Amino acid sequence: MLASDRELIDEILGGSRSAYERLIRRHERLVYSIAYSYVREREAARDVSQNVFLKVYRKLDSFRGGSTFRTWLTRIAMNESVDWSRMQRRHTGHEELTTLNAPAIPAPQETSMLRKERRDTLLDEIHRLNPRQSRAVQLRYFEEMPIREIAGVLECSEGQARNILFRGLTVLRRRMGGPGERKQEMRR
Repeated sequence: MLASDRELIDEILGGSRSAYERLIRRHERLVYSIAYSYVREREAARDVSQNVFLKVYRKLDSFRGGSTFRTWLTRIAMNESVDWSRMQRRHTGHEELTTLNAPAIPAPQETSMLRKERRDTLLDEIHRLNPRQSRAVQLRYFEEMPIREIAGVLECSEGQARNILFRGLTVLRRRMGGPGERKQEMRR
């Protein structure tokens, strides 16, 4: 039988290195996924994930169990990802335009690139939402987290979490020209 997160935490606090490795393996996909959704580079997402697990290890004794470990870990992963993204923006200037002399793209690749461009635009728009809306959308649709857990991460009631998610989706639909938005634009 698998040990619960709480049991693993107790073992870790008792000095078990193998319990820590099991806890990491159990949650590494979640942490990497959150990091990648912010930083959008594999190596950077690995670095952020490593930082998250180091921070968790150092602060594990402060976990009180008021929420699930997954909720607590998600908060740390999101905060670490946001911090990393802010640091990168400070250190990165404007990117050079390298597409001026780009060769013609064959049709199948063009379709793939258009999908990637649309996905990148969506991710950019999600990051432009206010932080709570951005987190709610990412947790619900990328991590498939239930509203109850999203409320725990956002430290609000389930009703407030639903409202935050709804408002974020409304803004995204408007910005991305989602269903119903084009008709409203035509009426104006």
